[in-house]
Amino acid sequence: MRLGRTDKSVGDLQILPDEDVLRCCASGDQQALRELTRRYQAPIFRFLYRMSGSREDAEEAAMDVFTKAWQHAGRFQYRAKVSTWLYRIAANLARDAHSRKMARPQEAWPDERQLERGSLGSAETDALNTLEREDQARQIREAIDQLNESDRMLIVLYYLEERDYEEMQAITGVSYTVLKTRLARARQRLKAKLEDGYKRTVP
Repeated sequence: MRLGRTDKSVGDLQILPDEDVLRCCASGDQQALRELTRRYQAPIFRFLYRMSGSREDAEEAAMDVFTKAWQHAGRFQYRAKVSTWLYRIAANLARDAHSRKMARPQEAWPDERQLERGSLGSAETDALNTLEREDQARQIREAIDQLNESDRMLIVLYYLEERDYEEMQAITGVSYTVLKTRLARARQRLKAKLEDGYKRTVP
């Protein structure tokens, strides 16, 4: 990635909306790219990690997202949010990350839920609860991994990334009617995978 001149200070950029930051990227402002990366590196990485299941693939793809954003900033037409555009780039790159991931061991998803505890409880209870949550996360991860690329993309975007239909349309390029139908089918297939996995674990 070749960075150009620096036009604005970090403080100036931090108060600008995404669209103006991207315009600065298009003009070759190095600090603008750093600001765009600061804002979206974490969510883009999280999305890619959920899609690929591999930290290495997610890190590589996230770097590619911002490289492509820098290279194509001047072509952005501002018809969608900058964040949606970044997710669309990431969604396209996720397919490549998925093909590479199959050759490497899978990493367990981190538990992202903030648990509210009424009392501290015993160390044994805490350990059992942790194991139960890890097992549930593993089952969900395995079930999602068994879905096809399209189903997995929709499940991750809607349920894990909590994107609304409008933004999902912009990211996937699929119409609302088709998107709603495909999401419903993807949800049914995920439920079937989870139920099948549960049956295999019950003696």
